[in-house]
Amino acid sequence: MNNVGEFNTLVEEVIEFSKSYGQFSLEKEGVDNIQVIHDYDKAEYLAYEEIYGEEEYSWKDIRELKMSDVWEQYYDLADVEKPRDLEEIVEVIAENVRERLGDHDNFFEDIVADLNNCAISRAVNGTKNNFFESIFKLYRSGYLPCGWYGDYPNGTIVAYRD
Repeated sequence: MNNVGEFNTLVEEVIEFSKSYGQFSLEKEGVDNIQVIHDYDKAEYLAYEEIYGEEEYSWKDIRELKMSDVWEQYYDLADVEKPRDLEEIVEVIAENVRERLGDHDNFFEDIVADLNNCAISRAVNGTKNNFFESIFKLYRSGYLPCGWYGDYPNGTIVAYRD
């Protein structure tokens, strides 16, 4: 993927990580402001059933809201400034994670979506999107982002780690 645009190196970092998914740096790389849980069943509950805030958002809704901000910024760019070949990113990341994890994992689709969103956010914004940079740092440090703590939009990310 050498033609994503200005932030190609940052996008490549996410793709390279997807190739080695499961091999984490166990350091807390800038992920101090999160709630950590160690119960896999609770992680599934938070990711797929819990509702956050007065607007009653799910974890998927929150991630999609944050991604809609990225797409809005993308569409505001002039055509010559827009990153190219974004549709290829999801295919590459999905295949890399599938090879490492297998698509039988309950969180497979979420992991692929998150890493894809991190890469696209980086293609559009560099490292300026704090939400997706936090998500990427969590993955690199061995955490699985799975929910929200607090009354969204106030609060912070919940992440699972065994």
